[in-house]
Amino acid sequence: MAFDPTLGNPFATLGIDFYGFFLPWIFTFAIVYGLLAKLNLFGGKNDKISMALAFVIAFFVSAVGGPQLATFFTSIFGGAAMFLAGILVIILFAALLGHTDFKHMGALVIVVIIGIFLFLSSSNQFISVSVIGPDVASLIFWIVIIIVAIYFVTHEKKDEQHH
Repeated sequence: MAFDPTLGNPFATLGIDFYGFFLPWIFTFAIVYGLLAKLNLFGGKNDKISMALAFVIAFFVSAVGGPQLATFFTSIFGGAAMFLAGILVIILFAALLGHTDFKHMGALVIVVIIGIFLFLSSSNQFISVSVIGPDVASLIFWIVIIIVAIYFVTHEKKDEQHH
């Protein structure tokens, strides 16, 4: 049975009018209005003129580039969400190891490398050598992760008061 991307997604049925016109229109309107209002180009009548200009510009942009903008926004925000999730995982690993102060650069570097490899393996971009396949490379990666985790759990810290 094939995966149905519309299953459980109430927004999937909204179609091209929503994603290709409405969302790009709102995005363009909000950005243009926010910038014009911040610049205060028109003095005391700034709000009304800025709103009118943002309204017109949003319609022009959506009329010409709505579907292309929708595709662009979907790609850029989807990609950004993946990178932000990867950064969050690295921060969570660092916190798990008790390195939130980032004073232990060696441990931090290991955590960052683990996070990068985890990100690459999760996004199907795992780099594998031509001698071994991606499945074997992924297995090796997870074995290394397990060994590092066991080391950090079982490694006893030196008592710093005796120095």
